[in-house]
Amino acid sequence: MLAFDISTHTRIIAGTISRWCQGHPGHGYASQTDLKLIEEAAINIKRDNVGPCGVPQCNYDLCNGQATSQAVSVFSSILSLGVPQFANIPSACMVLAVALSGSCSGDGARPIPCGSACMQYQGLSDDQFRVLSSYLDIVNGV
Repeated sequence: MLAFDISTHTRIIAGTISRWCQGHPGHGYASQTDLKLIEEAAINIKRDNVGPCGVPQCNYDLCNGQATSQAVSVFSSILSLGVPQFANIPSACMVLAVALSGSCSGDGARPIPCGSACMQYQGLSDDQFRVLSSYLDIVNGV
């Protein structure tokens, strides 16, 4: 049983807290192992309608819809090795700049805005470029 005592602002677990602690002896704090197990359980929770990087799929759908239906096509140019620049990116895709590059953890390619509808990527691999280009419906890659 889990309850909340409003007068003392404490949670009561299967009775009083002291009774619960008596039944669960230990050091009184969470160990590193406990925290890792909790973190792994949280990461492995399956959520429906979630795309890459934990972003709701509807955001990717909106980006793709805007990219394929806008009057002006998204185009790319290669500034140097691993540094492409994309222009005419729809607003729904600009907010997904990190997720679309596939670097959810912050490691890897770094998106740098170069305008309200322009994004430059530093350190983008060929595979990431192909995926990003296909998702943004690029008509010409230079």
